[in-house]
Amino acid sequence: MATVQVPVGLDHDKMMNFAHHVVGDLAAAITGPLLYIGDRLGLFRVLADSGPLTVQELADKTGLNERYLREWSSAMVAAAYLDYDPKPQTVALSAEHAAVLANENSPVFVGGMSQMIPDHYRLLPQIMDAFRHGGGVAYEQYSPDVFEGTERLFGPGYRNFLAQQWIPAMPGVAERLAAGGLAGDAGCGRGQALMALAKAFPAAQLVGWDNHAPNIAYANEQARQAGVSDRLRFEVRGANDLPQHHRFDLIMTCDCLHDMVSPETCARSIRGALREDGAWFCIEPNMADRLEDNISPIGKMFYAVSTLQCMTCSLAHGGSGYGTGMGAGNVERVAHLAGFSRFRKLPIQHPLNQFFEIRP
Repeated sequence: MATVQVPVGLDHDKMMNFAHHVVGDLAAAITGPLLYIGDRLGLFRVLADSGPLTVQELADKTGLNERYLREWSSAMVAAAYLDYDPKPQTVALSAEHAAVLANENSPVFVGGMSQMIPDHYRLLPQIMDAFRHGGGVAYEQYSPDVFEGTERLFGPGYRNFLAQQWIPAMPGVAERLAAGGLAGDAGCGRGQALMALAKAFPAAQLVGWDNHAPNIAYANEQARQAGVSDRLRFEVRGANDLPQHHRFDLIMTCDCLHDMVSPETCARSIRGALREDGAWFCIEPNMADRLEDNISPIGKMFYAVSTLQCMTCSLAHGGSGYGTGMGAGNVERVAHLAGFSRFRKLPIQHPLNQFFEIRP
């Protein structure tokens, strides 16, 4: 075996440990497209429903090519996503792993994130051009995978926790909605947060705003199909241009303030739309104010997606470009600049998000 030649002064063990670390990251990165394939082709769902299968049985159930499935499943076994029994040569998805990869209603489901990966690779030339010349990549250049993936990533949290735990953490807000209050969602995406509130508070009046018209068309159709369109509607409207009539009991921004061209202008718009006793419920990535406090797998993921999506979308329009590392300190500063006087980080434990109650 050849001996690794180490330049004078380098720590051999440190170098090799880092090399293994980077190889692990590269292996994870190249596995991402296979996660996308397993999610989009329904392979994880089939395995969750069927129990252990040979690759041929998986091919028979899905109608997909056996040779491709054999290589895909081998990669998933090597990555420890699937279990493998060598005697019958079967692969299986455990119940615990199915909660992460196959169950769309599970609070730990991550299929939405894997759905977003191909766009991040596809747009690398444009992002690299922004590295050279400034500017960014606008949301209009991303495919439906990003918008649907975002919906699927955050939707389980809204369905499992928004009305049950998060809204009740703010005194009086749930009671106001139950009594027929008015709530809005700025940057609502495909509308899942308000759909969850519509089911939990049948007397509430709800309106969502987003400047991406396909999101709004989809959300309105979902409200119609759910039979709640008489009290839940969605409008094509930017978050900087909310109705300034001080009527809303609650306005939400769900994982989107850091994406805004101008979070400061958005905050002022929210201030003008809220009642004097209303509340702004702000969800943001679970990132600290200082880089040294974000050296973790969560920080690694959020800074990466910020570079490839969140920050660049803001900079594409000459915006602030806060990115996912906006941090609680910047959220509080933006709120105070907009005229809010009360700012509180809510005592909600969540691996990906932090939650703020902001009041006039």
